[in-house]
Amino acid sequence: MGSAGPLRTVGRVARQIAAGTLEVYSGSPFNLLDYLGSCGDAALFSWIALARLSLLWLMWFSRTVAPVLFHAPGNSFIFDTGEELYEDTRFAMVRQWDGVHMFFIAHYGYLYENQIVFFPGLPTLIRLVAYVTQRVVPLLHQVAPVSFYMCVINVTASCLAGVLLRRLAILTFLGPEAVLHTCWSSRRQMASFSSATRISSSDVQRISEAATRYRLLHGLTGTSLDIASPCAPLPTTTKAVRTELHRRRRVIGGAALMWIFTPAMVFTVVVYTESLFCLTTILGVYCLAWYEPLPWAMQERIANWPQPSAATPSHGRRVEKNADGASGHSTTSGVRCAEEDAVVPSPDEVLGDLTDGSQNWPTVVWRQTFITQMEMAAVVLFTLAATLRSNAFTCAGFFAFPIVVQLVLPELYTAQCRTTLAGQHATAILSGAPLPAPDKEGVRVQSPSKAAVQDRLASTRSPPHTPNSRKKKKVVCRTLFCPRRRLPHPLRVLVVALECVVLLAPYLAMNYVGYHRFVTHTWKRAAREQIGSAFWQLYPMLQEKYWNVTFLGAYTFTNLPNVVLALPVAVLVAMCTHAWYLSPAWKASACATVPLSKGANAASRWSSFRAALLPWVRSSNVVHLLALLTLALSKMHVQVTNRFVMPSPALYFLLGAQLARRPTSFLSQLILIWSILWSITGGVLFANHLPWT
Repeated sequence: MGSAGPLRTVGRVARQIAAGTLEVYSGSPFNLLDYLGSCGDAALFSWIALARLSLLWLMWFSRTVAPVLFHAPGNSFIFDTGEELYEDTRFAMVRQWDGVHMFFIAHYGYLYENQIVFFPGLPTLIRLVAYVTQRVVPLLHQVAPVSFYMCVINVTASCLAGVLLRRLAILTFLGPEAVLHTCWSSRRQMASFSSATRISSSDVQRISEAATRYRLLHGLTGTSLDIASPCAPLPTTTKAVRTELHRRRRVIGGAALMWIFTPAMVFTVVVYTESLFCLTTILGVYCLAWYEPLPWAMQERIANWPQPSAATPSHGRRVEKNADGASGHSTTSGVRCAEEDAVVPSPDEVLGDLTDGSQNWPTVVWRQTFITQMEMAAVVLFTLAATLRSNAFTCAGFFAFPIVVQLVLPELYTAQCRTTLAGQHATAILSGAPLPAPDKEGVRVQSPSKAAVQDRLASTRSPPHTPNSRKKKKVVCRTLFCPRRRLPHPLRVLVVALECVVLLAPYLAMNYVGYHRFVTHTWKRAAREQIGSAFWQLYPMLQEKYWNVTFLGAYTFTNLPNVVLALPVAVLVAMCTHAWYLSPAWKASACATVPLSKGANAASRWSSFRAALLPWVRSSNVVHLLALLTLALSKMHVQVTNRFVMPSPALYFLLGAQLARRPTSFLSQLILIWSILWSITGGVLFANHLPWT
């Protein structure tokens, strides 16, 4: 009973700190989520590096002090003596467990069959660093060992992965214009551009924010891999748009915060593959998700769109909804914001104002392309990830996801095309249409009002099948996703299949090398007959032989502590997925269902269940996260689940959404306690030769 008082005090202080730094409008001058959602890349990089360096200091302190406090023999916990295999024992606290195998392979190659499960990416990098520090610049080796430089590489890779994760979140929730504004390098480019055109930096920020709000109001957010908020209704007022923008910024900040205090933080600073694997995987997903932003002229026109007075009648209408819940494409009428006297123009109105009417627009012809430079970069990055870890083959789903959506969910495919091709479509029109004629002073004449623009558009639009329409200039736009194509192109399907084969190549190559080096020469006849000629089964057979990895084999009474280590991430992902995907969709489906007869109840329940599951399959990252989680909990050592699901962006999106919307709830407190406690415990145990996931 005596200890209950201090524990309550600590809990109350923790809740107050969380409420003061995370709760919106808490009265505190500093809000952590708002800051992390809008700060520059350099600032975020610094915060991630500070967290990693703090953990390294804790590891060094625990390795130096903990053995003395617990009176360990020889002032050291001799649980794993792997570091004694090398003469250079400096900075050995980051070279434990798997790191021992990595260094051995880097020095001597694959001498034993159990080493085949460690892929050659990281050992090759260790060998390269050792060559540079010991042969090319020997002074570096005198200053610090190879393990220190590998630690620096992993910390840097972890920081870069965190920056890319936030960029991916901004691209998904806000659009590419917000990415370019938040990125520090793009800020410098915008500053130079604005200085040349006499636009202040505050105007650049105002224009970028206006373009982001424009995307939110018209439902032009998301990527070809994800939709931003599958169950949230679109904002219909200016105030609602600002509120939604602030909410999404906080979700982005929550995702960045979860990366800073990831429960698998210890594996981002030691000689493991997690940092490099996350960097290559997230960068590959970012390359696949990126799409062209709206032209700067269009963004500027949106920000400076003339607003009518209170007496001006509204010619706008609200955004229509498609069958799948996405916003429809408004044609020539804008969106009237009821709560504030403001009119947000439609894309056609903005382009018509920039080109003096749609009669000057060229005909945009969409042509199918089978691969792009960004997709080739993603293939290279995923292949590099496949040289680090065996589970990189799951990234093949990111290539196949748009094709599956095009086949199964045509409404979603149409909405994704409208979002991702809006910038390319506007650029094509502006490049093929003549600009408005300037006045006598050389300044472009601005439209006097919103109504005048609409009248001009209505009067100058040429009807179809006229001589003027046939003489229009054609602009060919090449894209992977043709908006009017119902079925994917066969050659495109073939290219995606070849990309998936490329991702499998490192896994198959490692199994093939191990098969011919060990199976055909050292295995007994009975074992050779068991594997036969299926060399690709070598990896799971070695996992079962040396680590006792079988289907659901980890769920034993003696292995209960390891199951407990993996339980939090599984429970939290399940709760957040239910809270932000399943439950809202289920409620929306239940509200939309009309009471039916008893004979139709079964069909109605199945329809509601299908509608509730539909938001899951609209996000490739959520599907990827659930696949990794299922694989880790069923076919692996469950204690590695924390670091196994670490490369999935959806993990941070889900947990960040929970922290942003309900920062003081029990679930949010559980997320924060789990992240910080697992990071500290992992650092203390790993540095002292003790087992940790």
